[in-house]
Amino acid sequence: MGMSAPSKRSKGLPSPEMNITPLVDVVLVLLIIFMVVTPAISEGEAVELPEILNVEKKKGEPLEVTIAANGATLVAKQPIAEGQLEAAMQKLFAEDPERRVLLNADSKLPYSDVRKTFKLMQEIGFKGVSLKVLQKKKEGV
Repeated sequence: MGMSAPSKRSKGLPSPEMNITPLVDVVLVLLIIFMVVTPAISEGEAVELPEILNVEKKKGEPLEVTIAANGATLVAKQPIAEGQLEAAMQKLFAEDPERRVLLNADSKLPYSDVRKTFKLMQEIGFKGVSLKVLQKKKEGV
């Protein structure tokens, strides 16, 4: 709480005034903390996707299969044990044979690992297997 100099109306008595500077300081610090922390909060494994120039978008909700750089595999954001991917995908295929698969593979993975998973999805019978990519920024723009 701050005090102001006596005015003509107060007859020499100090009048209390609220000092909002500490309040503004606290709010700004909290804002900065949330701005820094929010991007770091994400679900699932962190995956760095490869980039392309043209991105094609299709209708329908595909089934997302994620392969992280550390080898972790997630199906619909649920972790799957190393040898259980084929059984889990066959079960999901039996539930909805028309569903497409979107493969999220870290760009640091060897392509042979990505191709093995891609081939597994096709052998199970999924008709639409896509590789998720980021749109590459054009140079000079």
